[in-house]
Amino acid sequence: MTGPGDERRSAVPATFGASPGSPAGPYPEGPAGPVGPYPEGPAAAGARPAGPAASAAAPPPVAAPPVTGPAVPDAPTLSAPRARTDADATTTATATALATAEPLTRARALASPLAAPDSHPQGPPGPPARTLGPEAAPGRGGPSGRLPRLRIGTHAVSPAALARLGPTPHAAGLVLGADRRRAAVTIRLFRPEPTRVALVGGVWAGQLIAFRALALGARVVVVTADPSTWAGFGPAALGRVGDRVEVRVDGRPMAATGTPQQPTLVVHDLPPGAAGPATLGPWQTELTVLRRLDPGTAPALRDGDLCVLQRLSAAESATAQHALRLPPDSGRFLQVMADDMLTLVGGGADRHLWISQTAVEQHLLGTPRR
Repeated sequence: MTGPGDERRSAVPATFGASPGSPAGPYPEGPAGPVGPYPEGPAAAGARPAGPAASAAAPPPVAAPPVTGPAVPDAPTLSAPRARTDADATTTATATALATAEPLTRARALASPLAAPDSHPQGPPGPPARTLGPEAAPGRGGPSGRLPRLRIGTHAVSPAALARLGPTPHAAGLVLGADRRRAAVTIRLFRPEPTRVALVGGVWAGQLIAFRALALGARVVVVTADPSTWAGFGPAALGRVGDRVEVRVDGRPMAATGTPQQPTLVVHDLPPGAAGPATLGPWQTELTVLRRLDPGTAPALRDGDLCVLQRLSAAESATAQHALRLPPDSGRFLQVMADDMLTLVGGGADRHLWISQTAVEQHLLGTPRR
């Protein structure tokens, strides 16, 4: 016949001594030989502690597993008085036995995971605990994505150090191509003051510059004696018929004005001596297309703010070298440039470049040529 506390008592293994009817053994070796039977405490000798829990029997002994760690001293525990139960009787019997046992026995009992009484049933094992990595550590933005609040204070800067601070300038303007280092080459085609550019080459190069000026939001006015060459340029470039491209065949004065939001590019594609320079205002640029360079058109190179050259013949190269005061090596290089190359002279931008033609420009204008 079993009582209400028998299940809990049977679940509590003992780690001390041996019962009178079943002595424990073998005993561990000591410095002077085998250690004899451990002294029996009141619970091990069959004594019953006084009080309501006197009917609780001591649990059967179980041999403690070997331990290699140091002995752990007993620590007193203070708690408020409460009602005694069958589990308290079992705990009292275990504590009494541990208090009267040898130090080695108490060390084994305290170090063993079986020494703690299991007065509450354990639930089923759950999933293993998740280990958080360094990226999920507090203050580094865990799975919730929260970051610690930044503490930004004030900084004192001396006037001398503040004067040295400034934005980094970046190239801006109309992109013509790339140099031998594959860096973008840009020109300031539109400025607050009137600007004049001379182009020695074919109509293809003039249309390329005009098309890229349209991409900047400019208005293009073409004055030409060959309107068939420019026919359809506006609708093809803009995709529609608009007022941003105008082709004229006469030299009447123009009323076009330029603003920073919409500058004006005036393209002069006329025979030599057909018309003089146009009257320009702010944010207006004149692009003079010289299909052939000779001594009669050479003054346009000297009067321009910038010269753009395609591949030249030997005679044209000699004229350009004399008008622009180029070194002999540059004069010879102008004769062997590739079709997709340009040379810029003037305005501190003396360099050679390769035209970076886009797919749209190639479809509209075709391959580079003069």
